[in-house]
Amino acid sequence: MKEKLKIQSRKVQFAGFDGSLLEGNLDFPQEVAPKQYVIVSHCFTCTRQVLTTARLSRGLAHAGIAVLSFDFTGLGYSEGDFADTHFRSMLKDIECAADWLATYYEPVSILIGHSMGGTASLAVAQNASDSLSHVQKIITLASPSYPAHVLHHFGSAMMKLRNGESAQIMVAGRAYKVKPAFIEDVESYDMAKQMANCNLPVMAIRAGDDELVGPEAAQQIVQYTRAESHLIQVDGANHLFSDRAHAAQLLHDVLDWID
Repeated sequence: MKEKLKIQSRKVQFAGFDGSLLEGNLDFPQEVAPKQYVIVSHCFTCTRQVLTTARLSRGLAHAGIAVLSFDFTGLGYSEGDFADTHFRSMLKDIECAADWLATYYEPVSILIGHSMGGTASLAVAQNASDSLSHVQKIITLASPSYPAHVLHHFGSAMMKLRNGESAQIMVAGRAYKVKPAFIEDVESYDMAKQMANCNLPVMAIRAGDDELVGPEAAQQIVQYTRAESHLIQVDGANHLFSDRAHAAQLLHDVLDWID
């Protein structure tokens, strides 16, 4: 095993899709120039401090890669109202992160996303933005293959939302206000159409005991690209890869494919 490099973590801020100030961390090796720059996007209603994102970000930095992780609008320490967000706002937030990284450091070369963050990373990589033009690879972690999958969280709130009323949803024991526009947005988004011209290599990693996203999602994701694709399963892992052994396997698989 390679020796871990010493790392630094720098708190950063930049404007998100609606001008709200988003907060993130840039983790990078302390004594050597980063091999490349990566953006890691967290799951739906999560933050950059969720185990999956935090462990992977630090692990990549220890291996010599600079990693920007951030809280999407209205979540964690970022400003804004979550109720005003949707799938397309996630794409814009990632694009804002890429703009900031390209302006002050180097353009992002790899997009990594966990769960809904992975679905968003796939979609945003197809944008024509200059800040995303250097992306070479996309990695998804336990990600659904289409954004409307997230509606399984909505339960009884769906009836109110379908009737044009705002409602609260419960995710991991916490309540979040959602507006009807959210449903309209995710249901109108055609991932197959968005990915039709994808020529970027894609790796989809699925969790063997994922309680939220079925195994067919990763199979669909690797079919989105015309380039090299790779499907990996971390046996026994839950949706968050919360077991340390599973997290270590996840990091190993990601680094192996990046290298």
